Amino acid sequence: MPQADESFRAFLDYQRFRLSIRISSRTVLPPYKGSVFRGAFGNSFRRAVCADRSGECSSCALGDRCIYKAHFEPSCPRQFDDAGKFSRPPTPYVIVPPLTDRRFFEPGDALRFELVLMGAAVRSLPYFIYAFMEMGRCGIGKGRGKYNLLSVDLMGNGNPLPIFDGARGTLREFSPETPDVSQPGDEALDAVSLHLLTPMRIKVKNDLVTELTFPLLFERLSARLRLLAAFYGDDSRLPDFSTLLALSRNIRVTEYALHWHEWERYSGRQKTTMKFGGLKGKVAFSGPMGPFMPYLRLAEHLSVGQQTTFGLGRIRVFAQTAEADGEARRMDRRKGGPVRLAGP
Repeated sequence: MPQADESFRAFLDYQRFRLSIRISSRTVLPPYKGSVFRGAFGNSFRRAVCADRSGECSSCALGDRCIYKAHFEPSCPRQFDDAGKFSRPPTPYVIVPPLTDRRFFEPGDALRFELVLMGAAVRSLPYFIYAFMEMGRCGIGKGRGKYNLLSVDLMGNGNPLPIFDGARGTLREFSPETPDVSQPGDEALDAVSLHLLTPMRIKVKNDLVTELTFPLLFERLSARLRLLAAFYGDDSRLPDFSTLLALSRNIRVTEYALHWHEWERYSGRQKTTMKFGGLKGKVAFSGPMGPFMPYLRLAEHLSVGQQTTFGLGRIRVFAQTAEADGEARRMDRRKGGPVRLAGP
């Protein structure tokens, strides 16, 4: 079986970025901030690039040449056998909002969140940065709180690389570096814990799953990788998942502490309030985990399940050791509030 990280580099490239913002006026945000960040971002992006704001994307003369449509309403590849199954194809980006549940922010408070771009979307990074800057100028959340975009860092395989300086408004050239998904010792693991940091939504026959098993998790993860490769990479280079799907049935649950977390968002397009609940918490698995680890590491960056653009399906994977459990507890404590960043 080929090494998963090597195969992944062949069928899809992606880049992770960390954005740092500083609040400039009193801001009120919901406990889960995915809806606010995604909704405001989409509006800002469309205002920045749309050539015909009065019409619908489906009737626009630019069609797939429009950068907004390419990223928010992409068309299915003609060669993709299952194109007809997807009324809303996967988008080439993932926004991971600040994970703190704090609601009230004062001038000087700073927050960080992540952006993942896939395939050709990496070349559109300047548009994404501009849209996030416009979000700060227009305001977000209740009362339209303002913020300034301080910086953007490329999160590669080493230390974060600063590539955008908000004070100067300069974006430096950088060499894309697909993150390495392998970690020492992963191939020998026989027990891991999975932390669902944001709600994970998985449906089976149109019903939301309330109990997560490893075979189901891996089946949906492999399906997502296949879709992303078909839309934004080279699916002819995908590894054969069939053997791993069969092997996944040997993985058993050893600890289950997942719960249902409900949250709502108002859809301006559909003029209604929509529920986006999902599973959160921790689940532990035991069995021959080594072959699955590179793909689980990918899921840490690309998420799993529905509505990943809202930050849903964000996971962290830990080997079940005393050291790893300690790191997991430290990570949970760090989710408590905003950070203070140096600079003006």
